[in-house]
Amino acid sequence: MAFTPPYVSVADGRTVVTSVVRALAVVAAAFILAALFGQLGMAAFGVDTLDPSQVAPGLYAALNALAFVGFIVAALGFVVVRDDRSLIHVRSPTLGDVGWALVGVVGIFVGAMVMGVVVEVLSYLADALFGVVVETGQNSIITQGRSNPQLFLWMVPVALLFVGPAEELVFRGVVQGLLRRSFGLVPGLVLASALFGVGHYFAISSGSAWTYILVAGSLGLVLGAIYEYTESIAVPALAHGLWNAGLFVLNYYLVTTGAELPV
Repeated sequence: MAFTPPYVSVADGRTVVTSVVRALAVVAAAFILAALFGQLGMAAFGVDTLDPSQVAPGLYAALNALAFVGFIVAALGFVVVRDDRSLIHVRSPTLGDVGWALVGVVGIFVGAMVMGVVVEVLSYLADALFGVVVETGQNSIITQGRSNPQLFLWMVPVALLFVGPAEELVFRGVVQGLLRRSFGLVPGLVLASALFGVGHYFAISSGSAWTYILVAGSLGLVLGAIYEYTESIAVPALAHGLWNAGLFVLNYYLVTTGAELPV
């Protein structure tokens, strides 16, 4: 396991344009298919809305899982159509990979804390210099779960089995793979993480979008780094799933007990 060079290496213009266009197309296809699969699921179950106050938490979670199948189809579909299986780092998992996934979770936590400070500083400057009050962006599922905490528990297996693997296949596997080929490891990782952050715009229910995008982007940097180091898509998929699942369990505990974080 190691970071494989070249770390920075810009390909010819044609390759760069082709890779960037394909990366953006895969991301667009992932969101389009996610919406399509979600709508098909709603039609199949006779659901008119995803308002958790009107939908059972188990069904809500199932429909979310179905939507992320769209991400998996987009990523694997691209690999199969292009017959480019070397694009995604895949190997047999080992016990050590679990350890690296846990390292990734710790890294995500540290990255989120650091980016949280950056957001606080930028928010203060926006208020002091321009009179703009910044509210931290909130994830829609977290917001909805606070009024129906059972939703958090239902989303734990969805995070582990669908969200983590699906988003990692798209953003770390295909997108980062394409950008790595065109720009080298470091620029590819940074650009893929930025796109990952922007992609989370659709998950925001309230607050300033840029705050949530920055935090998600920092998460992407950590996941991208452990992906490149371990050369296994399973490692960031597990780390991502564990992080999201941990957030759901933590929010369930806070809502049901009325406890507050000591920070």
